[in-house]
Amino acid sequence: MDIHTEIPYTLKRKTSMSITEMRRLLGLGKTDSYWLVQKKYFKTVVVAGKMRVMIDSFEEWYAGQFHYKKVCGEPPGARWENINMSVQETADLIGITTSTLYDLLKKEPFKTERINSKLRIDIKSFEKWYKNQSHYKKGR
Repeated sequence: MDIHTEIPYTLKRKTSMSITEMRRLLGLGKTDSYWLVQKKYFKTVVVAGKMRVMIDSFEEWYAGQFHYKKVCGEPPGARWENINMSVQETADLIGITTSTLYDLLKKEPFKTERINSKLRIDIKSFEKWYKNQSHYKKGR
């Protein structure tokens, strides 16, 4: 390999982070960070006797959950963007309270899903229901 085509070490993409880095990224205490590791939410490896979190698996986990938020950076749940919305977002969209929406959900008018113990509303199902009803209006 030509010396001019080699990527300098300092420019190589980092593939793992320490538990401490992950903890600071999420603003967690030591116990909570090790709890996430113990639950095996993301892949870890041991390097030179130290546990490291694989960044790609961490980011995949982060995009699929809503509970933990990075101290700075993108919000969690990116995997679900444009697929579902929160109860609060749905209630705000049609101008009702969340308790009224929960009462409506007892009739199962559209699909819901629990993701990390949070109830989420399927957007396509909601839009189909919305077009076929006349009681609720967006942007009240």
